[in-house]
Order: sequence, then C-alpha cells, then structure tokens
Amino acid sequence: MKTFTFWGGLLILLAFGQRAAHAQTKAAASATAVTAATPPALITDKMADPTPNTEALKVRAEANPLTKRLTVRTNATGPTRIELNGTDGRPIITRDLISGEDAAVLDVSGLSAGTYIVQCTSGERRGLKRVVVGQ
Repeated sequence: MKTFTFWGGLLILLAFGQRAAHAQTKAAASATAVTAATPPALITDKMADPTPNTEALKVRAEANPLTKRLTVRTNATGPTRIELNGTDGRPIITRDLISGEDAAVLDVSGLSAGTYIVQCTSGERRGLKRVVVGQ
C-alpha cells in the first residue's frame, strides 16, 4: 500500500508538473511574440541630429614685417582656436579666444622666414589662410 501511494503521488506530481511547465512555456512564448512584434525604442531614435554649420570660417591674416607681428581676425561669434602651422601641418603657435570677434596678435619674431598656414576653428567651422612671414 505504501508503494502504491508513493508511485501514485509521484505520478500525480509529474503530470501536474508537466502541465505547469507547458503553461509556463506557452506564456513565455506569447510574451516573446509580443516583445518581438514591438522592438524597444532606442534613446538615439528620439534624439534629433544637430544641423552642422558647414559655412567656412572667414580668416583675415595680416603680417607686419616691421613689428614682426601677425594679426588674425575671423567672423566667428563664439570661442575660437587659432593655430599657426608650419608647412608640415604641425602647430607652432596656438591661441584660444573667448570671442572670435577679437583680433589675435601673434609674435612671429622667433620664426624663420617662410610660408605658414593659419588655421582657425570655432565649433565645427574651420578656416585656413596661407601667410608669408619674414619678407
């Protein structure tokens, strides 16, 4: 009798366990189907792309051979970085301006005579100007 009760109880547990497992599998499959039907929205989908300002920055550079100074002006309205680069592209002199409307005066007395490139950057805008120093 004890053996019969044991095997009967085990059989009932297995039967109900299989039904419960089948029900859980079915519920998980329906939840997966709902999830697969609607993909999760990404944060980047909701963010708007900023429109880049592709207008080139206007650069005006004036070299004064008597004072050995280079005056650089731009049409930028915000912070501006001014670099005086050699012909190889390496920066020789770098200045940061809080307002691009200000003029930057660079001391070029220590530079050898030759051609240099003035590069101005304000945000995504850039401008280049070739200057001759020492002549």
